[in-house]
Amino acid sequence: MGSSVQVRLPSYGYTYTFTGVLSIKHEYSLKLQTDSNSAGGSDYINGARNQPDKVILSVMETDIGHQSGWANRMLQALESIKRNRILCTVVTSALTYTGMLLSGLSVTEDDKNQFGWQGMLTFSQYKPTAAVKKTNDNSSAATHTGSSGQAQAVTGDVLKQMLIRAGVG
Repeated sequence: MGSSVQVRLPSYGYTYTFTGVLSIKHEYSLKLQTDSNSAGGSDYINGARNQPDKVILSVMETDIGHQSGWANRMLQALESIKRNRILCTVVTSALTYTGMLLSGLSVTEDDKNQFGWQGMLTFSQYKPTAAVKKTNDNSSAATHTGSSGQAQAVTGDVLKQMLIRAGVG
């Protein structure tokens, strides 16, 4: 595949470009509700709701054309992005996705790529879930109190220190 993919960290001003893109899979799906009694809420339309969009990348990263150790630093940066749940913008040749989390990272080092690695990166759209709070201990009625997400805010200084430790910053 002759295209490149960018992973941008808008909050921190970093952009990672993958030029060894082997494949890009765009995944959109619905969750179908088969039990009519439990299909409630405003997000269900015609018994279905949208699942988070996913972009699955098969990439190869090497030191060739870069400084020695580039591929390892890139891998450490990606692991840090995943571990710290940093929201990304993923730019492919077809579409741009905002509010994405690196939800899966699988890497192989073998004889085919002695100066780097080949891996699968899964980016999933972040959709905050509504927090539910009971109105009182004797009631089963719930009150929505806003969004409760799993994204973790990381200051620029903290991220810069993490990336420096990973050898990327």
